[in-house]
Amino acid sequence: MLHRLTLSSKILGAVLLALCLVSIFLATSSRAVYQERPVAPAETIIDSNITADTTWTLANSPYHITDNIEIEPGVTLTIEPGVEVWIGEKIYVHVREGASIIAKGTPTQHITIDRYIDPVTHLGPRWRKIWFHDNTTSYFRYVDFAYGGAAANSDDTILHFEGSGTHVLNNCQVRASKQQGIVAQGSPLNLTVAGTLFQDNGRRAIMTDSGANVVVTGSTFNMEGHIAIYLRDKGNPATITVSDSNILTDGSNFAVYNEVYLNGGSTRIDARNNWWGQASGPYAGAVTAGVDYSPWRTTEAPRAGITTPPNAAFTVDPDPTTPRPPGTVYTFDASGSTDVEDYTASLEVCWDWDNDGTCDTAYSTTKTATHGFDATGGYTQTVRLVVRDTDGDTGEATQDILVQQPPTAVFTFTQPTWAQVDFDASGSTDLEDDPSELQVAWDYQGDGGLDTGYSATKTSTYTYPHLGRYWPTLYVKDTDNLTGTLRKSVDIVPPTTAVSITGNGGTLDSVDHTVQVAMYTDTVGGGVISNGLVITHTPWLILPHDGLTGTFTYQGFNLSAQSLADGQPINEISGTYTITILYNQDDYFAKVLRLPFEDRLKLYRWAPSNPGLWTPVDFTLDTTADQLVATTDSFGDFALVLDISRVYLPLVTRSN
Repeated sequence: MLHRLTLSSKILGAVLLALCLVSIFLATSSRAVYQERPVAPAETIIDSNITADTTWTLANSPYHITDNIEIEPGVTLTIEPGVEVWIGEKIYVHVREGASIIAKGTPTQHITIDRYIDPVTHLGPRWRKIWFHDNTTSYFRYVDFAYGGAAANSDDTILHFEGSGTHVLNNCQVRASKQQGIVAQGSPLNLTVAGTLFQDNGRRAIMTDSGANVVVTGSTFNMEGHIAIYLRDKGNPATITVSDSNILTDGSNFAVYNEVYLNGGSTRIDARNNWWGQASGPYAGAVTAGVDYSPWRTTEAPRAGITTPPNAAFTVDPDPTTPRPPGTVYTFDASGSTDVEDYTASLEVCWDWDNDGTCDTAYSTTKTATHGFDATGGYTQTVRLVVRDTDGDTGEATQDILVQQPPTAVFTFTQPTWAQVDFDASGSTDLEDDPSELQVAWDYQGDGGLDTGYSATKTSTYTYPHLGRYWPTLYVKDTDNLTGTLRKSVDIVPPTTAVSITGNGGTLDSVDHTVQVAMYTDTVGGGVISNGLVITHTPWLILPHDGLTGTFTYQGFNLSAQSLADGQPINEISGTYTITILYNQDDYFAKVLRLPFEDRLKLYRWAPSNPGLWTPVDFTLDTTADQLVATTDSFGDFALVLDISRVYLPLVTRSN
């Protein structure tokens, strides 16, 4: 035994020597360790009362309270998401009569109210409490409270609500108080706790008395051997309701304690519909008499805070109720939107400019946007605002924007003769102007150029010179200089022309002078001319045979011949005759196409064989006179084709 003691002494001496060496090493090296610590973030020191409405911003966080302070009567302290508040040792924050604290964090930016930890000593003594006096209000959302309740007094707590007032804890954490997490006492005092976690509090999570009304939902109490709910017998009994929450203890103490009932009072605690950590309900001894706990949940309750959709609202400038021209740029401002749980700055908005159910902008916390409207949406254009809060709930609002509309152009026409068209635009209307105030102008050929000036006279007459499908366009202008247009097609088809050819021959000239047919004995053999024949020219606009798909037909006509003597048809002759076609009347193609086009002109004749087909006809061009000259020996249907299918030409008719 002595040997063992001697050996132990040697070992003990070695241990002591080692400890001394370690202490010396730490003493010499600790200074270097502390010197290498990162620089603490710049603090905003709070050491005096808050005397006017104040906002603690994320930009100036953290806030270090170094002395007892008061939020003076009638003053509101607002705390932005993400702010950290450090409270010094044994310090009070008093919220005086009529004052309030609004602290709205978000799911991703909690607000922290915690003890101050000295960056050198690493010590962080507890602070006392935030003490709400009579007639105060508070709203805490996603706020994490920790390490308050410094003193041993039974009313020392992290949050002390005393006297009348309304207070809300929504999705908060209350932990590590030396005494109580919350003390609520006073009447009328209404405290709502939702989605909040209570953990590691020294004695009780919530203690209440003196007529307070406490409602707890969707919260969790991790109490180990401490009390979650304590109804103290002091003053008028408080009212407590706890539901859809988790009340979890280790079984060594009461979880819900009704001192009022145990002292002979009649007030009961409503603790029904909660999860007690087991499907069979509270463990034995978890609740005192005067606690209603049945029925209970058989599964754990989710932490669920209070969520309400935002109230969407926006203004429009200029005044949307005054009709304005298309293209007017409006400024939309949704900064008047609000939410119970979120600050307006945390809300996101998107804009649906045409109210079709789909936002045209991405969600953004920027509350203003600009937009202009064209006339296609109609006189009343509805804008929808969607506002989304940090819980994902949305609210909507709509407003109508009155957009001036161009006149509605309307016209009818009649054709007294094949070439004359009478137009009437008196049916044109406007939402703002009387029809008599509207002015009209005409583009008769549809080539893009006005053929008349603007006039209040609504009727007009135009004579078309030759065969063609035209697209006359009406322009109607109102007193705001907004213009409406309307295009319609007009088919101009000259009548049939017949000429008798005898003697040495002769020439047929179409009614519109676009086609000449020359037949003389110097090119025509046999007795066709001497026997006499009748040539008939019949113009058309609708292609009478298939086969020219994808091209545009500018002119079409049928040439037929028959014997003057007996009326028998003549399908072809011995020799040739000449067809001359004026192809660029009024320089139409030159004006519309603005490019060389003669190389794309083609003349086809329908060959009624089996199967029938369009066959090319040889021709020459006289570009000076804009004439196409062809020779042929056959009669039938002819089509002059301009082979530009990708260009829209009002005067031509698609062959298909």
